[in-house]
Amino acid sequence: MINTQDKYVFGRDQKESERLNAQHNLLSKVTKNNLIHSSIPKEGVLSVADIGTGTGIWLKDVSQILDKTHNQCYYHGFDISADQFPEKPGNIQFSVQDITLPFPKEHWNRYDIVHVRLLIGALEESEYKTAVSNLSTILKPGGFIQWEEVDEESYISADNPVIWEIRRCFDLALKAEKKCFTASAKVYEECIAAGLLDVVRLDYRSDWNSDLRLDTEERLTTIIETLYASLLLRSGQVADEEAASKRAGELIEQHCRLCADGNTPPLKVMRVVAQKPLDSPCL
Repeated sequence: MINTQDKYVFGRDQKESERLNAQHNLLSKVTKNNLIHSSIPKEGVLSVADIGTGTGIWLKDVSQILDKTHNQCYYHGFDISADQFPEKPGNIQFSVQDITLPFPKEHWNRYDIVHVRLLIGALEESEYKTAVSNLSTILKPGGFIQWEEVDEESYISADNPVIWEIRRCFDLALKAEKKCFTASAKVYEECIAAGLLDVVRLDYRSDWNSDLRLDTEERLTTIIETLYASLLLRSGQVADEEAASKRAGELIEQHCRLCADGNTPPLKVMRVVAQKPLDSPCL
């Protein structure tokens, strides 16, 4: 049996579901509400999959867009745990699935769009090749992968010591767990190696809209409080949970002081888009 806690550092309770939904709303705003990249044609889309779906909120919002122009579209969310699937899924189907394992055959060649988001803390660097291969099997010929990450490229600053410390901690901790801090670059590389077409890697920054400043400040506070503290402990940089919480609290205080002085770091989201060749053989 898969130990889901090995692949997911957060909890699976109601508070975490609320955090995921708030995070989705912020990421949507950062990408200017382009939930589906403009290079992906919405016309003719009949089936959409979301990997690492959590509460299914991305699919819910996408369905509201696509259902305006389609009579019927099939939506399916996959996650390594069912704990956060909604009690009332509506027109969305949900399944437990590990992206590093083959999908059931009923999903092969089925989806026009396969969306993936924020698996940097779940996948080991060696698993990206398998993940991209598994996603390709469930794409229709001509279908699109859209994969988003907040990774090394997101934590770059010339003058913010909080970002320097987060970057130092994440780089050390993720490498210790054989994970990949350059996740979006790795996805880009593996999509090309898999023979996918028109592969692009894009970035979006929250500072395009000054109204997002408070939201990005709060998100970084949450990241320090949860992921930063967890990685400090998991990588042996502190002795226990109390020490991790203390370090995180000190960094949050520093972050708040910098933000009060006008030094709010922007949130940067990386996105990879790729297309499966039309002449790919059906499996």
